[in-house]
Amino acid sequence: MYCYDCGDVITTENETEEHILLNAIGGKLYSKKIICIECNSKFGSNIDDTLAAQLNPISNLLNIKRDRGVPPNIKGRYKNRDILIEPGGRIKLFRPYLEKDENSFRIETSTEAQARKVLKGLKRNNPEIDIEEQLKNATKSKKYLEAVKVDMEFGGEETRRAICKMALNFYLLNEGSPEDIQHLIPYIKGCEDDAEIFFYYPHTETFYKDEKEILHTLILVGEPQHKHLYVYIELFNEFKMIIFINKNYQGQPIYSSYHYNVVTNEVVEFEEMVKIPFQQLKKYKSKNLDQKVFGVRLRQLFQRIDNITVARRINEITTSSIREMEDKYPRDKHPIITKEMTRFLADRVSKEFVLSFQHRLKF
Repeated sequence: MYCYDCGDVITTENETEEHILLNAIGGKLYSKKIICIECNSKFGSNIDDTLAAQLNPISNLLNIKRDRGVPPNIKGRYKNRDILIEPGGRIKLFRPYLEKDENSFRIETSTEAQARKVLKGLKRNNPEIDIEEQLKNATKSKKYLEAVKVDMEFGGEETRRAICKMALNFYLLNEGSPEDIQHLIPYIKGCEDDAEIFFYYPHTETFYKDEKEILHTLILVGEPQHKHLYVYIELFNEFKMIIFINKNYQGQPIYSSYHYNVVTNEVVEFEEMVKIPFQQLKKYKSKNLDQKVFGVRLRQLFQRIDNITVARRINEITTSSIREMEDKYPRDKHPIITKEMTRFLADRVSKEFVLSFQHRLKF
């Protein structure tokens, strides 16, 4: 195999693991046979980092599995408070909040350590403050917020270049000729300003997905009848783009697809080909993102994520409550479940359910 940029033979000494789908968004598809390590370093990581950052709110809420680390926290806003959302949707204050009047002060923090630090600062001008007494009398509470605002965007040249690189890599993974993609390399490197890359939002789904499926999809299509060679990309079901490799294609028909479910971390096989009608392709591809249509699709995605998160939370509540019951009533001493144990379990489950779902987020 040869590096598609410099043309050198790829060996064990110069090979590099190139992710076809970014690992930062849960991609597991990669190749060591399409680009050498020196050329890969010339592309830089800026375009991939930009795409990963734009999709991080989705990666965060789904707690995407990555080879290294976890998705970064995302910053949100709840009423007049800045908050941090941790992977999986757990929330904490972005920083401590202090409210003072003439006779009292109120501290709101996520941890006791933060509260202690704020109290130490206050004690400098208020030596009468007993830090340990204040911490002892502090009110600890846990609640689920009604609605959190998170800013999110998708698009821009850096993102388009990253998507183009993804398409190019998938074409080469399927034994496409490096000669066919040479005209796209300057664009990916930022040396040219445009390429045949389009947003694609038809009025109906391109293919059916189960309610529990959130997929990354790559589809390579060669249609000599219409002289089109392109890659269709869907990220998290709703970030959809078409990348044309050749609009004067005269080779053999080509079809290759890859679908990865980021919820179950499994490759999904489709028995039938995913077909995009030529007229529909012409009608719904666009250089500009239709913000209205995209907003509707994004709300549907968040609703699907919410449903998946709820299912996960129900499983967590049930599992943890059973574990608490077994800790309180060891099996060796309580081989048979009693009414007392049942009441304990029901009480734990009901309290967590109320706490988790009394303010269900509506989209």
